[in-house]
Amino acid sequence: MMTALPRTYLPKQPLRAVLLAATVGLPALLAAPNASAALPAHLLAGFSPGQAEAKEEISARVTSFLEGTGIVIDRGLRDGLRVGDQVVFTERGGRQQFGIILELEGRVATVRPEDGQFRPDPGTRATISVPSSRFEKAIPKRPEKPPKPQARTSEPDSPALGAAESDGPAETPRWTRPDDGFTMDMPLLAEVNAVHPKKRASSLTGRAYASWDRIVDTEVGRGDSFLRFGGGVFGENLFDKGGTLHFDGEFSARRIQRIDDVNEDTSNFRLDRLSYTLGGTRHDWNRLQFGRFLQSDMPEFGVLDGASWSTRTERGDSYGGSVGFLPEPDRRQESFEDFALSAWYRWVADEREILSFTGGYQKTWHNGTRDRDLFVLKGEYVPVEGWTAYGSAWVDVYGVGDDLESSGPALTYAILDARRRFANGMTLNLDYRHQEFPDLRRSEFPPVSPQQIQDARVDRLGGTLSRWTEGGASKPDARRLYLRAGAWADEEDAGGDAELGVDFYDVLSDDGRLDLAAFGSRGKFSSVVGARLRYGRFGPKRSWSVLYEVRFNDITDFGSDVDNLYQHRARGSYELFRASGFSASLSGELQFQDRSNQLFLGLFVQRSF
Repeated sequence: MMTALPRTYLPKQPLRAVLLAATVGLPALLAAPNASAALPAHLLAGFSPGQAEAKEEISARVTSFLEGTGIVIDRGLRDGLRVGDQVVFTERGGRQQFGIILELEGRVATVRPEDGQFRPDPGTRATISVPSSRFEKAIPKRPEKPPKPQARTSEPDSPALGAAESDGPAETPRWTRPDDGFTMDMPLLAEVNAVHPKKRASSLTGRAYASWDRIVDTEVGRGDSFLRFGGGVFGENLFDKGGTLHFDGEFSARRIQRIDDVNEDTSNFRLDRLSYTLGGTRHDWNRLQFGRFLQSDMPEFGVLDGASWSTRTERGDSYGGSVGFLPEPDRRQESFEDFALSAWYRWVADEREILSFTGGYQKTWHNGTRDRDLFVLKGEYVPVEGWTAYGSAWVDVYGVGDDLESSGPALTYAILDARRRFANGMTLNLDYRHQEFPDLRRSEFPPVSPQQIQDARVDRLGGTLSRWTEGGASKPDARRLYLRAGAWADEEDAGGDAELGVDFYDVLSDDGRLDLAAFGSRGKFSSVVGARLRYGRFGPKRSWSVLYEVRFNDITDFGSDVDNLYQHRARGSYELFRASGFSASLSGELQFQDRSNQLFLGLFVQRSF
């Protein structure tokens, strides 16, 4: 269901459309209060200073997802963010998700995702493009010497101009800065000089967090405890070179309690990111990044232990490449077994960048043996009005030494997402997914059999249709009705699922919300029907919610005593935020069915600085 957030912050129309309209020269939008909300950097990179205000990209990471509240990122007011800024989340597979900043503190921001089903993992990359003017200050000129006081020869025009009301010489006006030649037809910041990254003050920000999760199976005495400590640091211009430093790491410990009282204890430290970046600003189009990082220009190529370089042309196209090792995507992230080279090019149709296409190639070797030849093609169409579309295709090329696949190209992963908001307030989102297991020497998946690599696939086509009552979420007693449906097929089966729901705002209080939904799915071996109810109050400083869900499972080809199964789920959560950068979340959930019950407890605490 759609994440619940204070209705007063929900936009009444698509923010991206408004912002794009602003960038193509609508003066009324440029003067509007929300005109400074940010677009993704790649939508504005091609504009010259005379056509649109310069932007700077703020990098952030997801720290947590709070059920009913939204996505929490580790950037806030001190980083130049504002309520209404657009956030772009980049998943590891390359898919982009969008959200709007609704709440801000010094080093924390709460984001409402456009897709109510989007649940990003901690550490997911986020970017926010903000106007450079938020970081700039006018460089004061040396004031001219004030004129010597002269005897008054006439009455002053106005005491407000600094003249004394009594007889005697006029006082010198307090405003002594000379006229810089600014006229009303000039841009507001025409006489303001940008501060070069090398001349900015050094800054160090970050966060530290701890979480504890516990799962208990009440019937068989099994349990699972998971403890995490982690944090991140972002440093700007620490060495007077204008660069940025990023660090994200986490220590985790897990205890599995088994029926035979033999516990399994494991611990691990995972380095998610440690990198340094130079350039990539309007002062220097060349961007060099080295260390461990998710490749920002082509996240489809994964996390890299190495270096990447990129630049852009005068017309707005960009290109680059990278070299290094690919850590394995598991809890240990061990490296130096998979060497990779990659290159990419991004073409834009014009300076507005409404239409763009990107092509990239990655070549890998596993322990010195040829492994993967991957081509990634993607495109984006974001007009001011009408349909917006995003698509990405991964093509693996097989050759000699690939025993499980025939030689030639094979489509192993594809995404297509299209959406539109109509004049009557209705929104339609359509999406298609295709996925297969590529034939790799690299350890990238849970162990799969050769038969799965040859045959396994899944295709899914889905869509969401939603509509607000007249006036949208900002109106009293607002309601949102939605229908989400999809169909899927794999190598053995096919099925579908659907969910119909309605969200009520201002229930029992101004910040209260009631969500009701009915859902169902059908496959080859089972079918499910169920209903869900949730109520909560969602304020800017604290939120709480309770949920109850029941579902009926009809399982085929099993004994008659277990072919029908009822499952119940009850959940409660409480979250709070403080301006100091402290936030916490406490949750509990009970799942009970015919023969066993499970209890889930969770605690998350974070401090930003």
